[in-house]
Amino acid sequence: MKRILKSFCVVSIFILFSTAANAAGMIKDYHAYRIKDKNIRTVVPIVDNILSKEIEVKKLARNAYYATYGDEHYYMKFYPALHDTDVYIVTDAEYDKDNNDVTAFFKSQNYQYETLEDKEAYKEYKFDFVDYARSGALDGLFTMPDGLKPIKKGVSKLNDKMSKGNEKTSAIPYSEDNDPIDLTCIDSQKFYNTDANVTVTINEYRLKNKENKYVHAFEYIVKNNSNTNIKVEKVYSERLAALKDVTTSTFVDFDKLDVADNLALPLAVATGGLSFGFTIANNVRLGMVIKEATRFSHSLPENYDLKANSSMRILCLKFKDDPKPLQFTINKQGQTYQFTY
Repeated sequence: MKRILKSFCVVSIFILFSTAANAAGMIKDYHAYRIKDKNIRTVVPIVDNILSKEIEVKKLARNAYYATYGDEHYYMKFYPALHDTDVYIVTDAEYDKDNNDVTAFFKSQNYQYETLEDKEAYKEYKFDFVDYARSGALDGLFTMPDGLKPIKKGVSKLNDKMSKGNEKTSAIPYSEDNDPIDLTCIDSQKFYNTDANVTVTINEYRLKNKENKYVHAFEYIVKNNSNTNIKVEKVYSERLAALKDVTTSTFVDFDKLDVADNLALPLAVATGGLSFGFTIANNVRLGMVIKEATRFSHSLPENYDLKANSSMRILCLKFKDDPKPLQFTINKQGQTYQFTY
């Protein structure tokens, strides 16, 4: 029996890597740069202005672009990297990393740049590309379909059905959280509302576990700049990620090896599921996800008394594909103010 399993594993690994080689051959290059000391909100408008004149270029959602030149296809997406900006590129053409249209653009704008060395960022950007490709938005750039999508959808529906009426899945009540956040901050913005005399700082973080494929963590620091107390009557968002959403998405994500992002079904068929034995057990991995995501999954505050010249912190999770802002209703000396950031 052991000899049969050993032979099966050897054959499986051979099939896996030969299939990976064939799939990777369709895409000539994955590459990324980091523009130093230039925030994404200063870079993207310039890029939009230049690429809007190119009829071959299609603007995708969330700072992504797709271009077709004859038989060559290019995918490019810009990401915030706090004070810097990352650029991720995928193409099926031969690509000179040091001398191309993108580096020429950097030089024309006097941007200082370097090859991206951030492995966690690189992993996230590659997943985003695969997700785009599987959606059919990148016709021409090849990636294997998600063969386990029906299973994921079925488990997700089952989870939703089981969660109805279950008090254990309800939102965790809001409470102050003043502990340090040990995550990579990838973006930060500050807003000031003159009427309410309130400053709102928004920090966006990359999570450490696999839920980062779907959500990012957000920290809102709300400061009352006035000499009088105010009441934060309500904080609302039309769409935030709950802990249930995160655990469901992560639990049904069977692509446990990096190579599976491109192979999915061939991997499952070739290994007969044995590759799953080489990864952390589901319950352990899910426990790590829950531990990390729970502090960002509390309900939003209501009727919170914010003292003069003091701050409050709100933590939440937002879906990466469509992050929605928070809407604030604040009462100051009987006057109601509303604003959205």
